[in-house]
Amino acid sequence: MTTTTNGIVLLNKPPEITSFRALGRIKTGLKNYSGQKVKVGHTGTLDKFAEGLLVVLTGKFTRFNPLFTGLDKTYEADILFGRQTDTLDPGGAIVNTAAVPDITVIEDCIPLFTGKIMQRPPLYSAVHVDGERAYKKALKGSTELLPERPVEVYSFELIEWNPPVLSCRISCSKGTYIRSIARDIGTAAGSCASLSALKRTSVGPFSLSGSVSPDDFSAEQHIQCDRKVIEKLTEAIPGKFSIIDAVPDRVAQLKNGAVMDRSFFTQEPVVNGGYAVYSEEEFVSYIEFNDGLFRYVFTG
Repeated sequence: MTTTTNGIVLLNKPPEITSFRALGRIKTGLKNYSGQKVKVGHTGTLDKFAEGLLVVLTGKFTRFNPLFTGLDKTYEADILFGRQTDTLDPGGAIVNTAAVPDITVIEDCIPLFTGKIMQRPPLYSAVHVDGERAYKKALKGSTELLPERPVEVYSFELIEWNPPVLSCRISCSKGTYIRSIARDIGTAAGSCASLSALKRTSVGPFSLSGSVSPDDFSAEQHIQCDRKVIEKLTEAIPGKFSIIDAVPDRVAQLKNGAVMDRSFFTQEPVVNGGYAVYSEEEFVSYIEFNDGLFRYVFTG
C-alpha cells in the first residue's frame, strides 16, 4: 500500500475506449485520493480499438517520461487477410478486397518483416507531417504517403491460423506500427490485410500480467515507486540513469532539497547522468550528477 501519488501505474486499457479516457479515470482516482489534481502522463498511447498495457506515470514521476520513450514493445495481433480498411483497423472503411492467401504463402513472407526493416507509417497515425498529425490530414482527404523510416522487429511468431485471420505475437522497437505490418504482409502475400484486433502485452520490462483495469484502479494499491520497479527500468535502458543510495541520516535533508555533496550518498557517482536516490526501498529524490556537481530534478 502506498501513501504517495508519485509513481508508475500499469494500466490494462480495454478495447473501444481511448487512451485519454482511460487516463481520465486514473486522474479522477488520484484526485479523490489526494484531494487535489495530480499530473498524469502516458508513455505511449494505444489506438481506440486496441487493448492492453499502458505504462502511466503519475505526479512527479511524469518527469521520467523521456526514459520510457525508447522501450521495446510486444503485441498480440489478429491480422485479417482479404480485406483492407483505410485506417488498417476494424473501424475503418473497406478500401480493398482480395482472395485470402494460403498459410504457406504467408509463412514465406514473415521473414520479410523481421529484423531491421524500413516501414511506412499508416495514413491514420500520429506522425507529424508539415507540423500536423497525419491522421488529421487524412481526415481532410489527404492520401499523401508518409515517408518510410527504420524500425526493428525482433520476433514475429505465428500463434494460430484460422482463415482468414492470422494470430501472431510481435516484439519490436519503438515507432513500429503493427497496422503497417498487417498492410505490408497482406501485399507481400499477394492479397491485402488489416488488423482485426491488437493487444499490447509488454513495454520494456513491464508486463500486462501485472496491470489493473481503469475501473479497478486504487491509488493506495496500484501506484508503484519501489526500488525493484526502478531497477527493472535501469536494466532495460542501461547507461541512461542509475540508482544510488542515500546515507540514512541525510534522507530528510535530501527530501527538503538541501545542498548536496558526496557525503549524502553511500557511494561516489561514477558517471555523469541521472540518479534515482533510494533509502532502502523508499524513493527519496531524482538527481543529476555532472562533473562533480549535484542538482535536484525532483524530490519524492
